[in-house]
Amino acid sequence: MTLLKICGLRALRDLEACRGADYLGFVVRSDSPRCLPLERAAELMSVCDGVRVAVTTETRMEALRVIIRTLEPDVLQLHSPLDPGLLKEVSDMGVPVWGMLTVRPGVKIDPCAAERLEALVLDSPGPRAGGNGRAHDWSLSRRLREELDPLPVVLAGGIGPQNVREAVEIVSPYALDVSSGVERAGGKDPLMVSELIRALKGEN
Repeated sequence: MTLLKICGLRALRDLEACRGADYLGFVVRSDSPRCLPLERAAELMSVCDGVRVAVTTETRMEALRVIIRTLEPDVLQLHSPLDPGLLKEVSDMGVPVWGMLTVRPGVKIDPCAAERLEALVLDSPGPRAGGNGRAHDWSLSRRLREELDPLPVVLAGGIGPQNVREAVEIVSPYALDVSSGVERAGGKDPLMVSELIRALKGEN
């Protein structure tokens, strides 16, 4: 069964809307419009169900230490470039790390970096590091998933209730990472989340 991460939660109503998701993502220290101050992210993460994922584009270890100590996340998701030395330092703090790779023809990940990851998010190219709401050629992600096996891959980019089954059938990922695909009026929409979960489970 493919698991579900919903990313970019910003308010208590988002937590309520996203009940049923396996992973909940909170964006900090990033240029994303869904970015939260650390203090607000800590408040939300302290009361949420599900596995708590802190998502950041930070690459400085001192800043990552602050994020880890403040948020105490279950998972830390880092974006490219993925430095093996940095990943080791984070792992040594006892926090599982997910990496992110922008999917393009011929893209590769450093094997030394891959060894340090618990999972790898495969996302679409765009102006920002993730959260662009664009799908990509999922056959490329399927190929990467096969090449990276047994490393779990998480498929991201332009996924919503309308195409979630297709995404799973093509890529067979460990999990899906969804943000804008379940948003309406600036927040997570409970009806869209429910529709996506039903479609993911094959109930639609």
